[in-house]
Amino acid sequence: MRVLAVALLAVVLTVSGALGLAGNGGTSSAPRTSTVDPSTIQAGNGQDLTVAIESLQQTLERVPADHRSWATLGLAYVEQARVSGNPAFYVKAEEAVARSLDVSPEDNAAAHTAAAALDAARHDFDAALERAEAALAIDPYEPGALAVRVDALTELGRYPEQLRALRVADRRQPGVPVFARYSYAHELRGDLDEADAVLRRGSAGASPADTAFLTTLRADVARRQGDLAAAGRHLRTALTQSPGYLPALASRARLAVAEGDLTLAVGRWEDVVAQLPLPEYLTELGELHLALGRRAEAREQFSVVEVTIDLLTANGVNADLETALFDADHGSAADALTVARAEWRRRKSIHVADLLAWALHVNGRDREALRLSRQATRLGTEEARLWLHRGRIEAALGMDGAARVHLRRGLAADPGGSPWQADQARAALRRLGER
Repeated sequence: MRVLAVALLAVVLTVSGALGLAGNGGTSSAPRTSTVDPSTIQAGNGQDLTVAIESLQQTLERVPADHRSWATLGLAYVEQARVSGNPAFYVKAEEAVARSLDVSPEDNAAAHTAAAALDAARHDFDAALERAEAALAIDPYEPGALAVRVDALTELGRYPEQLRALRVADRRQPGVPVFARYSYAHELRGDLDEADAVLRRGSAGASPADTAFLTTLRADVARRQGDLAAAGRHLRTALTQSPGYLPALASRARLAVAEGDLTLAVGRWEDVVAQLPLPEYLTELGELHLALGRRAEAREQFSVVEVTIDLLTANGVNADLETALFDADHGSAADALTVARAEWRRRKSIHVADLLAWALHVNGRDREALRLSRQATRLGTEEARLWLHRGRIEAALGMDGAARVHLRRGLAADPGGSPWQADQARAALRRLGER
């Protein structure tokens, strides 16, 4: 059972954001650390995870006072939510963690770590940070808590502290999870070359599951750099090492967009959302349909987005970022602004700054929007959405030169991004007199 606990903890190190956050390889504004490798353990493939959960349940029937097994069961349920796309497992995770703390309320680092992972999965990053710190106060070398602390600081927009927490994690528990987070830290700061170099170093001697994870991240970086051949090679490696690995399948759908084969991309996205209907995945598929002129199909996907967000919310997940982004482009502009303001009060990350900027823009408040958009791009992050939004806000304010520069930068940042968003950016450039 100790081996299983360690294995499940490996998932927490890399999947602390879990359900509801897609990787930064696409158009989602969520950071990539939140969907780092879901298959770093044997149990991560769903069927084996069910076996692991059953084994833990049998252990707890025999030894109901085993606080560590209760905490490990909580971790397993967090992972089950991610694998299955069913956030109802978060409620089970919460119950298991509570039971662990009932059994052992003092010095229970395992339970605090599981609670931190659950809070991060539900996007309550203040709580995740607090629980991670509680675990580290008991055990400074607790690997899951070290990882969740980095992710929470990232999501809260506390970037200098993120780097300090990364250095501590690297000293105490070096390994693939730290490589992934260092890579993302470089990516946030616009240094894609170093982001890839870190992933390459992390791949040396990696297990098949870790190789699939890291090479998928390398594929995303390569695509964003415009090296589609390298992206394809990395994805072939990932899917050879871990057939059916969903992040690689999602990356492959974005690669089809980058290669200009939107029909192929639709088919690939349909395969992905059939297995894991995340709001951002469904939105990407819906926007693909819009780009192809298939409005009825797009509406169908967007209706599923709304249902999925409701399901997340009902199970304790803060889906405000996803909700507001979706509403700003495809729903109620007024609702988007209300939700974006609420999320901005909770955290000040560049992605939430971009969200609020865009919500202000679609409500005609472009001068306020520009201030937030400048905050969103202050790190130099080469993420398409950030620059496309800034360019369109500047265009609305008559800042034609800046708008051209930033719209072009956004279009170049990821050829695999939403073609519908790209079409809107190109239309804005045409209105500015650039073809």
